Amino acid sequence: MYTFSSYSLVCGYSLLAKQLSILLICSFTQKEEKIININDIIFLFNSSINNFKDFYNEQADNIISKNPDIVGIQITSGDAFFSGLYLCYLIKQKNKNIHINIGESYFEFFYKKFKNLKDFFGIFFDSISIGDSTKTVIELTKYVNKEISAEKVTNLLYIDNGQLKFNENKTPSSIKDLPFQSFKGYKEEDYFLPELVLPVRFSTTYSCYWHKCIFCTCSENLQYIPANEERFVVEIEYLSKKYNTKHFIFWDNALHPKYIEKVADLILKKKLNIKYNLYARLEKEFTPELLKKLKKSGCILINWGLDSGSERILEYIKKGITIENAQKVLKYSTNAGIFNTVHFIFGYPTETIEDMKKGLEFVKRNKRNIHRVIISDSCKFLEGSVMNKHYEYYNALIDKSDEFNKCKMNIINEIKRITKTSEYVHLNFQWSYLYIAKYGINKFKLINYLIYHYYTNKNKIIKKLINIYFKFITLKLEKKLEKSNIT
Repeated sequence: MYTFSSYSLVCGYSLLAKQLSILLICSFTQKEEKIININDIIFLFNSSINNFKDFYNEQADNIISKNPDIVGIQITSGDAFFSGLYLCYLIKQKNKNIHINIGESYFEFFYKKFKNLKDFFGIFFDSISIGDSTKTVIELTKYVNKEISAEKVTNLLYIDNGQLKFNENKTPSSIKDLPFQSFKGYKEEDYFLPELVLPVRFSTTYSCYWHKCIFCTCSENLQYIPANEERFVVEIEYLSKKYNTKHFIFWDNALHPKYIEKVADLILKKKLNIKYNLYARLEKEFTPELLKKLKKSGCILINWGLDSGSERILEYIKKGITIENAQKVLKYSTNAGIFNTVHFIFGYPTETIEDMKKGLEFVKRNKRNIHRVIISDSCKFLEGSVMNKHYEYYNALIDKSDEFNKCKMNIINEIKRITKTSEYVHLNFQWSYLYIAKYGINKFKLINYLIYHYYTNKNKIIKKLINIYFKFITLKLEKKLEKSNIT
């Protein structure tokens, strides 16, 4: 029995996957309430440019050549959503006997948007993992091998006699009962980045210890139960040796300061030579001492979910942090030598132009300690969130006027100008992380500055400097771009 799990290689951090996802997903997210139709998706797949078709056909052929009984496609972000579906579609077109299971965090909250969901089975996939899927893969293998019935597979959505069935189990799995992650089946030469970056997660559930933000999918999700710190660090040590890499993403939605401190202590005790980035909340528990310890243990980048620069909006969305503490933590993090990526969302219910301006003011005040911003220009109604549950109420509270939207885009562009954030760097997040890990924050700022000005001014001299950089630093990425004719 061979189970192939397509993870970050195809559906996650590749430039082509992201570009294809943007091409397709823009057709469906103009209005959040639009229902996705199978014919629309297939039309976009068939009409997409040949570069994407060639790339995904190659990946599908590579997977099929392994002769798997099951292919698991994990969709963990919007960037991966439609590229993951495309890969499923191609595999099914080539070999209908392979059982395709699709799931994970993003798809779990999005699948209800599909019109006539039953029609997608057999064309894209054979089953869907909903919720905690850690047991599902093991049990699904037994089902495909005819050792158990489909009813015995935990948290599985499937077709039985023409009807949708769901075997729900809300009891979270424990990581201590599971084997270490396996990335068997990946071809290192196909990995777009110059070095391997492995994603690891502390909890088996896609959730957050705070789980109160009204816009977040975690607000009504499974209980967050992180792994034992020692168990987690032992797995990191194992993966680092097995795959000969020192680079990791801790991709839980947010890690508690006390928990990550224990992890850092164990990393230092074991003298592990690793580098990692993580997601966290701007809480006062991130003291100067803790952030210095994180840096010493290998943390080089933290994604901070600020989401708004307005104190009123932070209270309204139940963020549980304050502007004062956020400013302090960003300063402490910068002083510790950690790269700060700050996430903003604009367009919340009840948000005013003055609220948005406070976000811009926050960036101006703290620009020394904000190294990059990632901005969403609308507050989406995500499945599983409080806002989506009460869609009509919250949707009526969003300012949709032309004046508001024009002001919003002006503020976003000004924030990007101040922080020198380019869309190119945003699309190549793991490339940015590797560069910072190898060359430090200041050199990253320089290349980021050059890329930003190239994409805003189209300066040919700067373009030549960027090209020299790519040839010198990211040879594998350059070759992949040339092969795919992407410029």
